[in-house]
Amino acid sequence: MLLKSPNDLAIEWLLDSNDPSVRYFTLTDLLDASPRSRQVIAARKEIPNGARVRALFAGQGAGERRAGGSLAVHAGGFGVHPYKKWDGAHWRLVSLVELAIPAGEPRAVAAADQVLNWLTIDEDRARIKVINGRTRRCASQEGNALAVCSRLGMTGDPRVQYLARSLIEWQWDDGGWNCDKNPRAYHSSFYESLAPLWGLIEYHRVTQDKECAQAIERAVELFLRHRLFRSEKTGAVIDDAWLKLH
Repeated sequence: MLLKSPNDLAIEWLLDSNDPSVRYFTLTDLLDASPRSRQVIAARKEIPNGARVRALFAGQGAGERRAGGSLAVHAGGFGVHPYKKWDGAHWRLVSLVELAIPAGEPRAVAAADQVLNWLTIDEDRARIKVINGRTRRCASQEGNALAVCSRLGMTGDPRVQYLARSLIEWQWDDGGWNCDKNPRAYHSSFYESLAPLWGLIEYHRVTQDKECAQAIERAVELFLRHRLFRSEKTGAVIDDAWLKLH
């Protein structure tokens, strides 16, 4: 009798998970199963009912108390500003798409609608500063939202297209993005560049937008010049925490 290899035992353990997202990614990412296979379809169908997904959707539709005491209700919201860490719709959606929530899932689309309303209102956009020809914007907000909406099948929404155009317009000369309002700041931020890169990649996968492809190439070059996580000047690791498992 042949003993199973450790890899076989690990795969069996993953496929036996109670979390349908774990089973789905095991099939697609580790076993290269076809998206049209019966097992993959079954796992994907169960993802909206997974324990983690249910927890992330908990409290949706709660009213949000605004300044002055007024109560605003958004069907897709969670009773707080969409960017409130880590309770707001913005952050929950990032986790939901990374758990492979299916495109078009109604609760996810409703949450994305709240995020899009927040990121595209004139009041919010008016606060964006351009200093010495560089847009100083926490573009990770638009980047995450663009990636999420692209995964959810919302690239036809004009607000999503607006986010993509904005990221391309705000890109710095070195290929990234930064919110630093110091006039002397000239180098992009890793934290503010990774999410926009993700967003543009997800958007391009759906739309094949040519301007988007050019922006992606420039952003990729930024990370390659840094060998992904090192200082361009000294070669030292920028943040030791980046080398730790999380």
